[in-house]
Amino acid sequence: MNKFSLILTAALLLPLAAHAQYPGAQLEINTTDGVYEVGDSIKVWATVFDGCSPVLEFTVQKNMKTELSKKTVMLKEGRHLLYSEVCQEPAHYVYLLGIPGTKKAGEKASSVGAIVSHKSFRAGYAAPKDLRKFWDKQIAKMRKMPLTVESKPAPQEKYDQTGYTCLDIEIPMPEGNPVRAYLVYPSDAAEGSLPIVIRAHAAGVKGPWCRCSTDKTIDDAKRGGGAIALDINAHGMLNGQPDSYYENLDSGELLKYSSRDFSGHNDFYFRLMYLRLVRAIDYLVTLPQWDGKRIAILGESQGGAQAAAAAGIDNRITAASLRVPAFMDVAGSFDDRAGSWPQAYGRRAEELGHILPYYDAACLLTMTRAKLFFEAGLTDYTCPPACVSAGYNNAPVEDKTIVFFPYRPHTLGATMDKRFLPRWKEEIQKPREQWLNDYLK
Repeated sequence: MNKFSLILTAALLLPLAAHAQYPGAQLEINTTDGVYEVGDSIKVWATVFDGCSPVLEFTVQKNMKTELSKKTVMLKEGRHLLYSEVCQEPAHYVYLLGIPGTKKAGEKASSVGAIVSHKSFRAGYAAPKDLRKFWDKQIAKMRKMPLTVESKPAPQEKYDQTGYTCLDIEIPMPEGNPVRAYLVYPSDAAEGSLPIVIRAHAAGVKGPWCRCSTDKTIDDAKRGGGAIALDINAHGMLNGQPDSYYENLDSGELLKYSSRDFSGHNDFYFRLMYLRLVRAIDYLVTLPQWDGKRIAILGESQGGAQAAAAAGIDNRITAASLRVPAFMDVAGSFDDRAGSWPQAYGRRAEELGHILPYYDAACLLTMTRAKLFFEAGLTDYTCPPACVSAGYNNAPVEDKTIVFFPYRPHTLGATMDKRFLPRWKEEIQKPREQWLNDYLK
């Protein structure tokens, strides 16, 4: 891309306490987004601060699987060029600088990533020839059960609910847990006036990131000029319960759900997770306020997998925002690189090749007609950016966007260097939110 302006952002000047990576030194790279093409030069600098360890280790990893080099460095306070190489082939690189022996970024190491020729990556699994037929059959079987909905007022959290209809809904499924979600829309909306926006959640059971929120659903109902907003949990568990309820599920019924063994499609956990989304849409499109055209879905991590899967399985979805999406190219190992979460299945990619391609989001995206917005973090070991690229490349639509951030791990709160958080908000979050809100206007 030939973007070689040196970057030393104001974020580097923030107080050292405002980060979750190694405080003694900070890596930076010579493009804003960490994106390169074959023939471009990658340069990596280290800025060393007062109090840095006198002995550091600089590591170069390829495709989150192969360690290309590791060397001990002793750096004085200031800025130093550590790496300069011309890109020879499509690949993904992570650069680490920190306390010797550290394998990933965190309190003991700083990191930055680069991706070369991201449009060259292809998913490990090919989409099964009967993929559409398989899911059409699953959906038809589900629809044999009459669509009935129970609803009650959703609990009030911090927001005043005046002007909005806020419901806690339950839709029975012919097998497994029902759909359970919060539904919010402007009370005075005219018939045929509102788009639908669906929020899917990241992996887990008891954390706030994997539980529905009335307040977040109200936020989604405010998008564009107003929307029918649905916040659906992945497991069909009850919403608005005491913490003890979710803790018991996490240690009991839903323990290690993402790595459970299975004998076939019928007991593969993610099948019903995906079908609940279709069941929810079957209900949402009956609401008189829907404009009859637009259905957007958004999700991060496992929520991104659900959003991508739904966009492939159900062509009523017209737009999908996929943040560091999981279950996208779990068989990356076939291309000698790390595969996506859940890695427990990815490590058995060959053995499970008769089942997983029917649920791999990269395969399911081959069927989508929706406009798409992908986000990938170039230091994300959970959902590697090469895997996200493979999913992006599989999508047959022209209206698709992918953005990369070279300093982003999987979670922003745990290992994201907060000195780069203002840049992420400006360069990634803001355009993504603008993309979604413009679509919903």
